[in-house]
Amino acid sequence: MERSKPIQHTSPVKALREMCIECMGGREAGQSYSKLIAECTVQSCPAFKFRFGKNPFHKKQLTDEQKKV
Repeated sequence: MERSKPIQHTSPVKALREMCIECMGGREAGQSYSKLIAECTVQSCPAFKFRFGKNPFHKKQLTDEQKKV
C-alpha cells in the first residue's frame, strides 16, 4: 500500500517573501533573490518589512544572564 506525501504548507511570512520575489521580476530575472528583494524601495507596501522572510515583530527574548554578557 502506497502512502501519499503530506502537504507542506508555506508560512505566511515565507509566502510574503515569494510575493516580493515575483513583484521584483520573478524567477526569470537572473539575479539572486536576496539582491532583488534588497533593491525594493516601495516602503508603502504592506509586505515591505517582511520581504526577507522574517517577521520583524518577533524578537528573541533574552534572560537576565544573557543580557549581562
